[in-house]
Amino acid sequence: MPQAFFIRKYFVPGSGEPRKEVFKPAPFYYGTLSTANAAEQIAEESSLTKGDVLNVLDRYQRYVITNLQKGYKVELLGFGTVYNRFITGKGTEKAEEAKASQIRSIIPGFTPSFTRINGSRRYSLLGEKTSLVKVNLNGMQIPDEGGSGGEGERPGEL
Repeated sequence: MPQAFFIRKYFVPGSGEPRKEVFKPAPFYYGTLSTANAAEQIAEESSLTKGDVLNVLDRYQRYVITNLQKGYKVELLGFGTVYNRFITGKGTEKAEEAKASQIRSIIPGFTPSFTRINGSRRYSLLGEKTSLVKVNLNGMQIPDEGGSGGEGERPGEL
């Protein structure tokens, strides 16, 4: 299953004037799968109706939010773990001086599920046969002259 990418221009921060430009590959997305789309796909492959699946997904969202608020991490096997992450100000030199007032905000964090194979991580969300395909801004595949990351070729660990 290929992951499309395009070449994006970035500016190096703090590199003086004029700012230095660099180019890197960035993921290209063909769209966003909504909850309704996901429910429809799941319903097609199960004995549940789309409404039943939407109810389960809605309850799961509430379950995740409620348990994050209670101070729990929430893990969905094969997908990953959602947890609370603190955005903080500067640290202090002594533990006694650290205070809750240093927390600027709490945002959700996410760690994808992975397994170790021969010492390297394999992320289950990417699947075992992820390859890279270079595309233009319209999502049309373009040949990669470098010979790496094309259709059917195995990329390095992402």
